[in-house]
Amino acid sequence: MSGERSLTKKYHVKLGHVEVVVECRSRDEAIRLARTKLSEDMPRLYDVIHGAEDQEFQIDEVENDSSL
Repeated sequence: MSGERSLTKKYHVKLGHVEVVVECRSRDEAIRLARTKLSEDMPRLYDVIHGAEDQEFQIDEVENDSSL
């Protein structure tokens, strides 16, 4: 499993004023996982979160895990 984990990166994904950290292999997957996490955290905003265009998400790759 450590080999699989080494292929993943951590991303800060922000939509509006909320931000989550996800670990995945691509920016597209980061948006998908962020939608899921945000929907779980804020179920009343499910329609807004899933209706947002991909371009509305700000995605930054985490360069160093010590920053978390």
